Amino acid sequence: MPLTQKSRVAELRELAGFTQAQLAVLVGVTPNTIQNWEKPNGLKQLERYLKMAELFGCQVEELVEYVQAEESDSSVIKKTKEFSLEDIQALRKRWGTAARTSTQSPKE
Repeated sequence: MPLTQKSRVAELRELAGFTQAQLAVLVGVTPNTIQNWEKPNGLKQLERYLKMAELFGCQVEELVEYVQAEESDSSVIKKTKEFSLEDIQALRKRWGTAARTSTQSPKE
């Protein structure tokens, strides 16, 4: 029987102690995007990247190259905030969430 892919975003988000809105802020997307990623087949785009990596004989990370942004692109880049570990810890404290250990169930 062939394997199918299932998104684990919700499971991992809950384990990390984040709501959809909080994860959206940290990732730089809308909560609706997080909802879509959490659907059973919400990572179709990732599936396509995995297929391309297999065809090219490379890792998925090798499909992306980071280059200096052009001036016109800088306004888009500024919309996404880079979060340090300290930033994330401060946000968790403010939101009243804490990272769960891998032994804790998301429903605990």
